[in-house]
Amino acid sequence: METIVVGVDGSSGADQAVRFAADEARLRGALLRLVTAWHVPAVAYGGIGVAVVDAGAEYEEEAKRSLEGKVERLASELEGIQLEQVVREGRAASALVEEAADADLLVVGSRGHGGFIGLLIGSVSSECAHHAPCPVVIVPPLESSDD
Repeated sequence: METIVVGVDGSSGADQAVRFAADEARLRGALLRLVTAWHVPAVAYGGIGVAVVDAGAEYEEEAKRSLEGKVERLASELEGIQLEQVVREGRAASALVEEAADADLLVVGSRGHGGFIGLLIGSVSSECAHHAPCPVVIVPPLESSDD
């Protein structure tokens, strides 16, 4: 069975990526692997590199809840597709590239134009495009009616 990996975070770009990946999985009869990554932010560490609090479990649990919530919200669009949910510690791009090791396609959202003129895709999308072991689709944001 083919496998399609898609990056999931709280952004609307990720929602678009999941929708695209779901459509593709349905067409191919593929497994859809939804991947989210988490990490303990630097602010949680003291000056000597030791975590002030052991917050890793809390961040992981929040990431799991977020992914489950996304699957619930998009349930009608994911209906009939074999799903696998993966929550990993680490940088998003690294987690996605690693999860795509056995995949036929990696799908990520684009952050759009962002804060820098000429930067059309985000750093995660860019890193995935450069390092993924399979074809990558970068889903652009929906056109805004303000444009």
